Amino acid sequence: MPYAIDLFSGAGGFSEGILQAGFNIIFSSDKSPMVEETYVNRHRQLGLIEGVDTHFELADIKDLTSELIFEKINNLRYGPIFETGNVDAIFGGPPCQGFSRLGKRDASDPRNMLFHEYLRIIRDIRPRYVVMENVTGILDMLMLDFPSVLNDELYLGQRLVKDILNDEFDGLGYTLLDVKVLNASEFGVPQQRNRVVFLAYRNDVAPIEYPESENYPTVTVSDALGNLYNEIHYDSDYSIERMNGVTPNVNGDFIPRDEIKNMEESRHDIIVSQRFALYRPGENTRAVINRLKKEGINLRDNSPELFNESLFQVNSEANFVIILEQLRELGIYQDRFKESRWVHFTNRQLSQLAILDPDGNEFASIIKSLSNRLDSSIETTLHFWDSIEDNLNQYLNEEAFHEILVDGEFTDRIGEAILTKKSIRTRLNPDSVSPTMVTLPDDFIHPYFNRVLTVREMARMQSFDDSFEFLGKRTTGGDKRSQETPQFTQVGNAVPPLLARAIAEQVAIAINQN
Repeated sequence: MPYAIDLFSGAGGFSEGILQAGFNIIFSSDKSPMVEETYVNRHRQLGLIEGVDTHFELADIKDLTSELIFEKINNLRYGPIFETGNVDAIFGGPPCQGFSRLGKRDASDPRNMLFHEYLRIIRDIRPRYVVMENVTGILDMLMLDFPSVLNDELYLGQRLVKDILNDEFDGLGYTLLDVKVLNASEFGVPQQRNRVVFLAYRNDVAPIEYPESENYPTVTVSDALGNLYNEIHYDSDYSIERMNGVTPNVNGDFIPRDEIKNMEESRHDIIVSQRFALYRPGENTRAVINRLKKEGINLRDNSPELFNESLFQVNSEANFVIILEQLRELGIYQDRFKESRWVHFTNRQLSQLAILDPDGNEFASIIKSLSNRLDSSIETTLHFWDSIEDNLNQYLNEEAFHEILVDGEFTDRIGEAILTKKSIRTRLNPDSVSPTMVTLPDDFIHPYFNRVLTVREMARMQSFDDSFEFLGKRTTGGDKRSQETPQFTQVGNAVPPLLARAIAEQVAIAINQN
């Protein structure tokens, strides 16, 4: 079996494809402890013993050296057989934040130097074949004063990444194929996911080719989600494969799932569920608004909680003046009450109070929550509510709002009040492939249920086996998002295993020709 190194491994999407293609992964590395937990657990599950069959190094690539890599892999069970030039392949995808078109693109972004470090490792290990994958934004990304790994010189000014790659690989004695964009949906993955793939081979070995997509079936969202639910039971060839597994263990056997893991559902309140219910399969927020303008909607009778929250949001500016005035009068005003987030959620709580029984438990619960937001007593909060209740929603009252919605004569502002400003939110169409999975589930509504996707459902869209378990936190937020790699991020960042397999199989074919 050929030997591979897996850098920037993430949770193990590329690793799954490499193993499916028949490789031994002798060395892997990533800097995230959460990723390490998932990756090492999966390899343990496959019978790969850490320090015997393979080695995972928790490290930033800047701290990796060829000396360290050779030390670790020559202590494995294969014996001290590895040296510069005889590792079969290196796979990796430097993190894409600096290249992505979705965020700020900065030619001097220090994350772009990870690309330099990847080339440094290739220079020192000299594998026979190199695979690098990334987002499509890398094709027109410019590097500023990029340092060559061939010498101490810089590529002065701004240079395209693909031009730098061509020059660097040529200088290292490799042939870099013309770059190609591969769409995961063309390789049996139920997801539109374009990845840029760079393939290079050392000039003294057999050439390599890109995989062809003609022989792969189109897999829909419906196909992807089979065998996951008690409420709706069906299967597909794809879902049966995910259940039975396609990644071999050390004995060449596949691992069937013993239970469905990573299926914890996000808890949505009734307003969010009612909002999601407005989306039809394949519709994004703009499409829903356009349809409701034509058809109209009786939100007041069918979804009273969402109706009332939307009413309060439409009136938020006028209500805000009344709210602050009363807070000042009660002597409990604070400057933080001016923050838009505070205003939004306070409006939501007030909208719920307006339709609840004042003697009920739910009313009392919201009053308690509101008193915490106001840093006031329950009595003061009740007095605050009693004093403003009749004065709210003067800009657009309940009856006028109801008539506007029924007639479909509402503005985009009203549409945003009902559906929020998240215009890219989409209900998945079960009859087509999924859009690109990202690192949070918030953008996609389940095709059959009024909720976002679970980690397992996202993993199905990515083509992971059901036996592959994602460990660590399920999600995170705030400042921690840049520091942690929870389960949703692990899935969203992964290379789809079936796409990775198609690429790795081409590397294996080339190796066998030598």
